Amino acid sequence: MAVFNNPRHAWLFDQKFHVDVALNETAILAHLIEQEMSLGDMMTLLKLRRGQYSLIEVRIPVGAEAAGMAIKDLALPGQCVIAAIIRQGKMVVPRGVTTLEVGDEVLAMTDDQGAKQLAALFTPKK
Repeated sequence: MAVFNNPRHAWLFDQKFHVDVALNETAILAHLIEQEMSLGDMMTLLKLRRGQYSLIEVRIPVGAEAAGMAIKDLALPGQCVIAAIIRQGKMVVPRGVTTLEVGDEVLAMTDDQGAKQLAALFTPKK
C-alpha cells in the first residue's frame, strides 16, 4: 500500500513496484469536498458499500416542498428510506403518516442519485 499527495507521482505506484493499493490524498480530498458541496445543506454522515450508499442528514428549511407533507405523500426515490427524524431534540420514528415539519432533522439512507432527489425535496422553493 502506498499513500502519495502529488498526483504527478501516481505512475510510480503500480504492480511493477509491488504496490497493490495506491491512495492519492489530493484526489480523495477533492472528491470529498465535491460531494459535500454538491449536496447543499445536506450532510453525509456515513458511507456504506464503498460509497455506494450514504446516511445523510438534512434540516427541513422554511419553504421546502417536503415541509407539512406526510412521508407517504413524498415522492421519495426508490433507493431511499427515512431512518429517523429528530424534532426539538427528540427522535421521532418515521411512519407513513408522520408529517415533516420545518426544523426537523431528517436522517435518510440513500444512494447518490437519491440524495440529489432528496436535496430537491428539502430545498426551499424560489
